Amino acid sequence: MIEVEACVVVQRPRPEVFAAAATNTDNLAKFFSGYALLIPAITSASIDGGGEPREGAMRSVSLSDGTHIRERITRFEVPAAHGYEIVEMNALQRLFCTTMISLWTFADEGSATRVVWHYTIVPKGPFTRPLAWGVGRLFQRAMQRCLEDLAASLR
Repeated sequence: MIEVEACVVVQRPRPEVFAAAATNTDNLAKFFSGYALLIPAITSASIDGGGEPREGAMRSVSLSDGTHIRERITRFEVPAAHGYEIVEMNALQRLFCTTMISLWTFADEGSATRVVWHYTIVPKGPFTRPLAWGVGRLFQRAMQRCLEDLAASLR
């Protein structure tokens, strides 16, 4: 498994940060701008069938390279945690991994909120591990940029 993580401290209360990062699905396109050529930006995201995010819901995500992915929300604990697994990957993801699992956690840090975004990438096998590792490092940069954009939007 390849593990990557990004973190930011946002100078806002946890419920407000959680709402901006996890509850408002439209914000995914606002904050996730991708990184380099291999990590496309999110152009739109929506909960299948509409409504608010919730555990078990499916989310459809369109990417700037014209591909689409689908995520299953595996955890939605307001305002503490938001987890999901990519269940339908794009071609690049299918090339090197079997699954990608994400968890965002939100913790009070004084009057601010610490957001930690953790991703687990499961390579298909030993031959794809170097590619998964490289893509994981690029994805980590995209994750950090996303969290910094989230923090900036709440200043």
